[in-house]
Amino acid sequence: MPATTFTASYDRTATTISALVCLAPILIGLLTHNTLAPALLIALVLLTYLWSPRSYSVSAEWITVNRLVGGLRIPLTEVRELRRATAEDLSGGVRLWASGGLFGYFGLFRTAKLGACRWYVTNRRNIVILSTDAGTTLFSPDDVEGFLDAVRPWAPFASSVPTSSSPAARPARPALRWFAVAAIAGLIGAVAAFVAFAITYSPGPPAYTLTPNSLAIHDRFYPVTLPAGSIDASRIRVVDLDANPAWRPVARTNGFANSHYRSGWFRVVNGETVRLYQASSRRLVLLPSNGTGPTVLLEVKSPDAFVAALRRAWSAQATVRARRALIPCTTSGASEITTTAITNLSKFRRTNGMSPNA
Repeated sequence: MPATTFTASYDRTATTISALVCLAPILIGLLTHNTLAPALLIALVLLTYLWSPRSYSVSAEWITVNRLVGGLRIPLTEVRELRRATAEDLSGGVRLWASGGLFGYFGLFRTAKLGACRWYVTNRRNIVILSTDAGTTLFSPDDVEGFLDAVRPWAPFASSVPTSSSPAARPARPALRWFAVAAIAGLIGAVAAFVAFAITYSPGPPAYTLTPNSLAIHDRFYPVTLPAGSIDASRIRVVDLDANPAWRPVARTNGFANSHYRSGWFRVVNGETVRLYQASSRRLVLLPSNGTGPTVLLEVKSPDAFVAALRRAWSAQATVRARRALIPCTTSGASEITTTAITNLSKFRRTNGMSPNA
């Protein structure tokens, strides 16, 4: 006999929760200016949707919970009770390991009357209870009476307890089901932890190491070491983003950003793409590129003192480099001049009939 399928629609609570959770990635993306957290949440929502009950099919041996991934079958043997649920059945309900409204109510629950039970429910007004020796399972077909009439002929109530050797008395519990539960739990925990971290992360101005040859910025996500020769030291200065709006960041191209901290690559009002490291201050140190590296906007605790220290360190080193570069250049120039003079003197002597070696 072919199976009879019954639809399962959402109640108002499940519809509202599902809609809000589906909109959450957009909200998180706007708040954190980050794509990873919304992507993880989208993956969680998609995984939950794939494992949520879509409909039920009743056949001679099974009730099948139809899902997009991993359809589940409940055997119609050793049935002790089959009826519509009452308010008393659902009172004192506690969610042990389950979805509490996102695309339905499915997983492991406990109620004061039923104890531990498995739910595959989408509408709490249409709940049907099926109790067997293996446990209690709840469904919510849109056509409750039709569902009951379809199940009853195939679910005779047992007059005695069957022996434990009966194959039907031991419904299979696929390992895939438990793997999916563990995967969902791990993903939920990872997403929750990451979202909390992304929203609350507030390290303050990044630490740095200044040497005569370089400036190392120690950022968690976008660390960088700037060689002294890649920065135009004469143009290093402090800029106030309110007074100098041309350097105000307007778009993140590749970086981290929340309401407390921003780091990475950002495009500024003047159209230039810079490395930005900003916590809460509007006064940043501008490190202009000389064409061989990136321009950097850096927040430090004492920007004026930092600029003075940077200029001293790099100006002294630039003087040393200039002196070293001048010495070989002068020697080479002198050698070239001497060679030219000797050549000209030899030509003069030959022209005037003199010995070239005289």
